[in-house]
Amino acid sequence: MKQRFGCACRDPMGFGVRKQKGGITGSSGSHNPSSSSKSGPSQGLLNRRLSGLVVDDNKVNRRVHRMLLSKLGVETQEAENGREAVDLCAAGMVFDLILMDMEMPIMDGPQATRVLRAMGVTSKIVGVTGNSRGEDRDEFMSAGIDAFHVKPITRTALISILEDIGGH
Repeated sequence: MKQRFGCACRDPMGFGVRKQKGGITGSSGSHNPSSSSKSGPSQGLLNRRLSGLVVDDNKVNRRVHRMLLSKLGVETQEAENGREAVDLCAAGMVFDLILMDMEMPIMDGPQATRVLRAMGVTSKIVGVTGNSRGEDRDEFMSAGIDAFHVKPITRTALISILEDIGGH
């Protein structure tokens, strides 16, 4: 884990993720999923390598969502709460997709989404929660998310979201 600008920046898959004009890219390290013989099932679905941020206070949920995204060819980082997500974006990190949990300590998903949108963040933000109550969805939608899913988000739903981001 790297410390940058007072926030915990995670690179759990060892991609050597760094900030670059136009987004996040992997370093020229040894991990190159597109050349791997075990490439993700969606390798042909996307025109370019996407980046994602999984924001959830539950370690197991973060791991499940990170693994799903990674298997679909998305370079993924994690944040344990909304404040960490805001800090990452304020530090200049750019993500194509943010999976945002609703209920978290320090800063919850709707609060973080409002701050991110006020900062001008245009990432696709997908709200995820264990609750399927209509008021949860309404609160998240009014905060500025692009889509809402009940946890755990499915592979099929992620493929659809990623295809939309990839311009298909």
